[in-house]
Amino acid sequence: MKGFGVTQSDASSSAGADNSRTTVSTSSGSRGNNRSDANSDLERHARNFGGAPVQLAEFEEVDVRSVFPRDGDGFTTWLSANLDKLAREVGISGLREIGRDIPVGSFSVDLLAQTDRGRRVVIENQLEPSDHPHLGQIITYAAGLDISAVIWIVTRFGEEHRAVLDWLNQHSDDDVRFFGVELRLIRIGSSPPAAEFRVESRPNDWQKVARQRQRAGSPLNARMREF
Repeated sequence: MKGFGVTQSDASSSAGADNSRTTVSTSSGSRGNNRSDANSDLERHARNFGGAPVQLAEFEEVDVRSVFPRDGDGFTTWLSANLDKLAREVGISGLREIGRDIPVGSFSVDLLAQTDRGRRVVIENQLEPSDHPHLGQIITYAAGLDISAVIWIVTRFGEEHRAVLDWLNQHSDDDVRFFGVELRLIRIGSSPPAAEFRVESRPNDWQKVARQRQRAGSPLNARMREF
């Protein structure tokens, strides 16, 4: 029957096609084996080199009084040499010491500093939790000295003292700003302790303006320009 005749050329073409398919199938199987071997190699490398858990050191907080003496003189000396660190955290353009134990009534200022623009800043070091007597002292300093800012450093702020600082910044004029800073000493393993300053109270919008001040070409707020 005409419709079902098969010529020699058709048979040869069919055989060639079958052989071609067979060859392709074999080649594909070879590639599959290669991929499987490669994946196995990757898994072995991952187990050998990347499978071990990452080891991180523990850090611990160090008692401030175990590093600095009770009278705090050692801390004042250290702080005087590291005022740039405190200045960065607070957002003031540079600080340098200009005096210690400055008498104000029956009190004395721990450290009197000056900014790059000549503005004077009182730094009160209280290496213990905040209390009412020291709160009274910083207000006395603000009233009795020609200063632009008071930085009160403690190991921990009570909520009532933080609230007073916030109230003073909200209701007083811009002539004097109040900053509340907590001091932490942190150590990793057997390393020497490192100091960390945490600003707990600052003037309104101070942090936002300080960031703007660090951006090149941004306008300075009048409150920051003085520093």
